[in-house]
Amino acid sequence: MSVVQPGIRSPRIGFVAVASLAALLTGCGGEAKPAATATTPASTAPSTTTTTGSAPQPAFDPCTALTPQFLSEHQWDGSPPSPKQNSTAGMSWKGCRYIAKAGYGFTIETTNGTLEQVRQKFPVAVDISIGNRKALRYEARPDVPGGCTINIEMKGGSLYVLVDDPTGKHPRKLSPCDIATDIAQAVAPLLPAGS
Repeated sequence: MSVVQPGIRSPRIGFVAVASLAALLTGCGGEAKPAATATTPASTAPSTTTTTGSAPQPAFDPCTALTPQFLSEHQWDGSPPSPKQNSTAGMSWKGCRYIAKAGYGFTIETTNGTLEQVRQKFPVAVDISIGNRKALRYEARPDVPGGCTINIEMKGGSLYVLVDDPTGKHPRKLSPCDIATDIAQAVAPLLPAGS
């Protein structure tokens, strides 16, 4: 039987207070996606993402959906995938960064950011179709060569595909946006029906 003495806080209350403060400070961040730092396992960590009216993260995990065999078939298995999880201002991203055998890099993450929100932030984004899904293609940083991003529509958010090929290492000498389109077209069929 445990007895709580007056004036002594339980460690859990202190942890919740620290997590709440972290969530508040995260909402004040800038444009860039900061790297998330986890201090507890994901299954027990409290949510620090504020609500944007969107549904929770889609049920698709790029880190497991892109199997070693799938990566090998596309020559995207230059290095083991590197898990990523970020959040800022109510937006969250979760997935993996990959390095292709040719040496260019790309990231595939699910996000609660919708195409409408992407359009608001990047008004020059181009409407495209990936399979039977709506998508937007844009250069998030046109001042930095070698990058291109595609967001593919999903329920409650989108699938985020970012290509980074600043030195033109793609074997067919494709532009970063053409590389991103190829990757998006290969990955989109892996999305669960109804997602």
